Amino acid sequence: MKNYFRGSYCGLAMVLTMTIILSSCITDESSLDQPLDPNTTLERATDYPETFSLENLRMDSETNKMLAGLRAATAKYHRIEVAMEDGYEQGSGCVATPAGGMGYHYVNFAAVDGEYDPTMPEALLYEMDKNGQMKLVGVEFVIVADAWDAENEMIPYFGMQEFDEAFPPAPLPFRNYQLHVWVWKHNPNGIFTMFNPNVTCE
Repeated sequence: MKNYFRGSYCGLAMVLTMTIILSSCITDESSLDQPLDPNTTLERATDYPETFSLENLRMDSETNKMLAGLRAATAKYHRIEVAMEDGYEQGSGCVATPAGGMGYHYVNFAAVDGEYDPTMPEALLYEMDKNGQMKLVGVEFVIVADAWDAENEMIPYFGMQEFDEAFPPAPLPFRNYQLHVWVWKHNPNGIFTMFNPNVTCE
């Protein structure tokens, strides 16, 4: 590479140009969890979404691959009746806080155990639109912590993302590892952040 660029001012100019372009896109205000286009949305079931460009550039390839697998596995659940046929049922009313919302949890209670499959979330997160239709916005993994710990030495991870640990009595009556993944609606605070300010109960 050194020999190539030594005799090529054109190549050097191209590298400098790309460096300036990238520097202008990635500002001090950019975070590891913030995509390049803050208006990107993943909420339409009929359009397979583009990935979050800047977020994915900064995320490791294994995590990106797992996110793609999770999207592919849950795309069918944009039709809530398919989710219910697969064993998901409403587990909560609409959840929202000043920090943002989670929406309605539809839970496959039979799957809430000590096992972890990164393509099979225990809960699906829905938001009701203005027409009263449920829109899939994200998923949540829930693992019974005592059962997991009996077989594993480390807390579970989704790629490089560590799960959160939650303790009883709220929101569940047992210690659990959980992770929210906003694969179908952009979360400006990060794809793995618990609450999404773009999700409301209004």
